[in-house]
Amino acid sequence: MMKRRVAILISGRGSNMSALIRAAAAAEFPAEISLVISNKADALGLERAKASGVKTLVIESKPFGKDRAGFEKLLQAALDEQG
Repeated sequence: MMKRRVAILISGRGSNMSALIRAAAAAEFPAEISLVISNKADALGLERAKASGVKTLVIESKPFGKDRAGFEKLLQAALDEQG
């Protein structure tokens, strides 16, 4: 079975992310967690992802203020770059 590459977006502890990473370790799980992105550099979930061997990336949303479209454009570019 070919697994889909999946990115997870977090902003805090990443408890749901941790559950997904554990589930993805099973051969029958249909996805590979290939990237975790947080809008907060100090999110605890980033350390959890790194400890699990998952690549991490921080894209701060604060500099965009109310420009949600600008933030989403940068987020999409990061996802495209990671494949």
